Amino acid sequence: MLLKSRYKVVEQLGKGGMGEVYLAIDESLDTKVAVKANHNLSQHTSAQFIREARLLASLKHANLPRVIDYFTENDSQYLVMDFIPGENLKELVESKKHFTFEQINKWAIQLGNALTYLHTQEIPIYHRDIKPANIKVTPSGDVVLVDFGIAKTGDASMETQTGAWAFSPGFAPPEQVSGMRTGPYSDQYSLASTIYFLFAGKPPADSARRLMGEEEYIPLTQINTSIPAYFSAAIDKALSIKPEARFSNVANFVEALTNPNALPESEAAQKTVMVNRAPVPPPVQTPFNQPGAGTSAQVRKKASPVWLILGVLAFIGVVIGGFYALKAVGVIGKPIAAPLPTETLEVEQVVVPTNTATVEVTATATVEVIPPTATIEPTLDAVAFEQLKNISKVAFISDRQGDGYQQVWVMDIGFDTNNKPITANAKQLTFSPDNKSDPAWSPDGTKIIYSGWSTEMSVNGSSFADDIWMLDITQPDVPPIDLTRRVGDDRYAAWSPNNKFIAFTSYYREDKTPQLVVMNPNGSKQELLSILGFADSYATWSPNGDWLLYTYSVGELQVLQMISQFNIMKKTPREPQDFQKFDRTSNEGRLGNVSEPVFSFDGSMLAYTHIFSGKSNIYTAVYSDRGRTSTQLTDTGVDHSPCWSPDGKWIMFTSERDGDPELYIMDSAGGNVLNLSQQPSTDKDPAWQPPKPQP
Repeated sequence: MLLKSRYKVVEQLGKGGMGEVYLAIDESLDTKVAVKANHNLSQHTSAQFIREARLLASLKHANLPRVIDYFTENDSQYLVMDFIPGENLKELVESKKHFTFEQINKWAIQLGNALTYLHTQEIPIYHRDIKPANIKVTPSGDVVLVDFGIAKTGDASMETQTGAWAFSPGFAPPEQVSGMRTGPYSDQYSLASTIYFLFAGKPPADSARRLMGEEEYIPLTQINTSIPAYFSAAIDKALSIKPEARFSNVANFVEALTNPNALPESEAAQKTVMVNRAPVPPPVQTPFNQPGAGTSAQVRKKASPVWLILGVLAFIGVVIGGFYALKAVGVIGKPIAAPLPTETLEVEQVVVPTNTATVEVTATATVEVIPPTATIEPTLDAVAFEQLKNISKVAFISDRQGDGYQQVWVMDIGFDTNNKPITANAKQLTFSPDNKSDPAWSPDGTKIIYSGWSTEMSVNGSSFADDIWMLDITQPDVPPIDLTRRVGDDRYAAWSPNNKFIAFTSYYREDKTPQLVVMNPNGSKQELLSILGFADSYATWSPNGDWLLYTYSVGELQVLQMISQFNIMKKTPREPQDFQKFDRTSNEGRLGNVSEPVFSFDGSMLAYTHIFSGKSNIYTAVYSDRGRTSTQLTDTGVDHSPCWSPDGKWIMFTSERDGDPELYIMDSAGGNVLNLSQQPSTDKDPAWQPPKPQP
């Protein structure tokens, strides 16, 4: 068989669920190559194959194969890579080949460096199938990590049906076995399992069985006592069941394997019986993987974990019950001060909108009296925080101040040298006795609009309920202004980047059908945007302000719709043809049930809350694809309210995975998930300050 009139297939080297791997001759260059075939040509997997091929083709590392070519032919896709001669580590171990400590340590460093290279690409690449069978030993004695068959990148929807669920028992971490999200921490676990295998002749206890309490992990020092304690302790840590208990990255894992002082004694001692962690000289030419060498690694069975689980649940129930009991009697959550009075200025007549009316509103009407601002102590000292990179602000809603109300807060966020997010200088901005929600920024980042309660009444005696308020954060002594002053709740305000409009969702109708309203930034000229009969909400603007995207109801689904700025500015009533579907392939579109869409600041991506069967998760979609591709980033079922960082590399969101709403952050691929709150309070609705305008 001749592929692309160039690659002559010699023999089949392997076969998997999606295709085969062949040895072929590149007749143009007269060299041996490995050709991987993908026969699963669905629209999703085809796009994934091309993206991964392009990314892999850009890689240049001594311990990774080069991607030479990729193409489509005869309804299949092909990836052409360097052919790596030699046996793989699995074959060598099974042939009773003996390895010295120096050999294994050298390979561990090479593999760790290759993974660090992959993980630190601008678009990170996660291998997700590191095992001895996928590691070739070259004639020069070096190792090359091969087979990226179920690799994923940190860019788009990289988890194919095969890739999302495929794993190698014994070498896969528990998050992969259970179908949860994988990341660099998963590759770290698999690398540690592979190193363990080279020493012990068999993989460590299966992660799923460890998770169920059915099998115990046996440390390497019990397999062979001549293994240095620091080395064994590093392997033990990298094989932790919980990802957060492993090393923060593979580079730190490699450092701990090579540096006796890299791992703190408290951590190393958790899984080793050695008290004195003085460096142990590595043995010379000592075989480690002989079956039966050292202490026998017998599997120790545990009793069923059912009673332990029931006990933990009972304890949690007592704690939660006690919390609410104390809260009910006022011990917890008691306001620290009496509700603050509000000062109301004279209000001119307000015309309550109908389905076709334009609302004229005066802009300066109601203000609230603000006491001196309160600041939570920063998590870092000022000097240390200023040394971080990409420092910006995030607005959010919290009741951490203890007065019982959810107020608007801001905090600073920056990134350390390891690109880990650090927060500091949390500061409360509002103080009136009511709950706030849904903060959003002005284009220049100097003002925050949010939804909050209004005590005013309209001219016909109806309550204004929640209105859209504006707060100038550059003027700490200037109170917020009530912009909308309307009957019914006003929510989810979005300020257009060109500073021409604020769009929001209004529930003024008696049937509470959500309607889109636009107004000038000072609150004047409020105009109904929705057409009679449609339920519209959750507005978001394209970064240039040309388009307004929002959700509208189609049956039980919320689907993305869009309208141009030109049609928003029309003086005549808007018609159905003024609007267009974001995804024009069908009435329902391909993104599912969409809520809370938000543009990245460069306009290339959308993040949104995907709702299905009562569960909410964070998804992203490529804006230019218009619904063709989407990527699921979280899978807890309790995540919502995403927002983008100014550089588009991070997404902050609200998650209730820990039992209460807290602020979480993850990279744009869904990895490096971190809880930013760590507070017993409610923290939610994050909104990242826009980047400063370029001069």
